[in-house]
Amino acid sequence: MPHGCSQIQANLLSNAAKYSGPGGQVRFELRRTKAGALIRVSDNGRGIESEMLPRIFDLVGQGNQSIARPEGGLGIGLTLLRSLVELHQGRVEAHSEGEGKGTHRAAGTGPPGRGDGTSGT
Repeated sequence: MPHGCSQIQANLLSNAAKYSGPGGQVRFELRRTKAGALIRVSDNGRGIESEMLPRIFDLVGQGNQSIARPEGGLGIGLTLLRSLVELHQGRVEAHSEGEGKGTHRAAGTGPPGRGDGTSGT
């Protein structure tokens, strides 16, 4: 696996765990592809509002950014994740059916368009 993939995995897993809450479930899948690797992490947590999905990887596009938000942290984890994935010539995406319906995240490393498993390739 390319250097940095362990950080990508850790970031995806910690994000899913953070938003799943007590008793939540997180599913992790890692597989080798022709282009590199595909990491998928899903949870059954609070989900993401549809209007936020296009911006969740942007530094200013996070949901509640108040210092008192229950999840804590600085709100830069997904922005860092996208940067790490792009350093490996990959892409990251997220999907959610809405609030309370969990979130699915996928990060593919390697040149896009060579079977990394994320959409658009």
